[in-house]
Amino acid sequence: MTHPKYDGPVIDGHCHYDATTIEHADAVAVRAGLRAAVSFWDTNWPPPGFAAEGVAWGDRAETVVRCVMPDLTDVGTAEFEARSERAIREAARLGAAGVKMWKNLGLWLTDADGHRFGVDDPRLDVIWRTAAELGLPIVIHQGDSPWFFAPLDERNPRRDELRDHPEWWYGGGDHPPLERIHEQLEATVARHPETTFVGLHFGCFMTWPEVDRMLATYPNYRVDTATTIADMGRDDAWEQVRAIIVRHADRVLFGTDLIRTAHQDLPGPDGNWRIEALDPDDPSRWQVDAWFQRHWDFFETGEPRLQHPIPDAGGWTVHGLDLPLAVLRQLYWENAVRTFRLPARLIAPSTPSRPEA
Repeated sequence: MTHPKYDGPVIDGHCHYDATTIEHADAVAVRAGLRAAVSFWDTNWPPPGFAAEGVAWGDRAETVVRCVMPDLTDVGTAEFEARSERAIREAARLGAAGVKMWKNLGLWLTDADGHRFGVDDPRLDVIWRTAAELGLPIVIHQGDSPWFFAPLDERNPRRDELRDHPEWWYGGGDHPPLERIHEQLEATVARHPETTFVGLHFGCFMTWPEVDRMLATYPNYRVDTATTIADMGRDDAWEQVRAIIVRHADRVLFGTDLIRTAHQDLPGPDGNWRIEALDPDDPSRWQVDAWFQRHWDFFETGEPRLQHPIPDAGGWTVHGLDLPLAVLRQLYWENAVRTFRLPARLIAPSTPSRPEA
């Protein structure tokens, strides 16, 4: 796999490993040419706890740093605030790069009394306040693709994927509308200007004008690019998306959402999610060349008919963004270095990129 025009360092700011796969993480990084990867949590709920996960990992990863995933199962109890603050402070002491919040918050997660609550719940203020004090960004996934809230009819381009994974569809039952979840996210970002928030999946699947507005309005807000290329590169979107990235080049982070855990892979053998018990020693799981090549081609070329990384995310090709080299360096490298608490060994001086053509 090769970069079409960029030759500087890269940080994958959004991936998932666990104790069964971490020994392979460095090999993945070497194959992809990554300087570092930021791993959020092992995709299990409740989360295992930062220290416990660290014991399971040992010292096997040279290139991977972790974020702490707060346990929100006891929100509403007398112990929650003090316990959460202690857990985040301890994770920071052990080298946490950030604080990860998942989409269950606002969609289906309930407090100790069985009531659903959202990201704007004041009982969570301890998390935002402690993260700000420690310089940890909040990396947050709120909501999901608008198609996951839409009717499962022939007009829904993700219907086949949702039929394979019915638990990802939020158009039925008592799930709140996506617009309400986004309103809760914005209210939280606005109310905590001292806290850095990274809206994962290019702004938590907001519309392009809303992503642009959020970045323009809130200096403490960032976005990443994980698993959104299929939408970002559509014929009716790529020019808007390119303009947003160039306009806010200092606040867009590169991420792929590469998942390698005991029970989930992204990409699987066909490029889509694979959810089953998985063998960590299966060598096919570590052949990720096509995954990363499709990312490089999308951001670095202006080709009009590229394959996007996840086939199930849309049966169309995408248009490359052909970002300038200066923007690519911010996207791939500088923004992650500035946003995350990275060990010094991962941010050593690097070979400069080729001059702008």
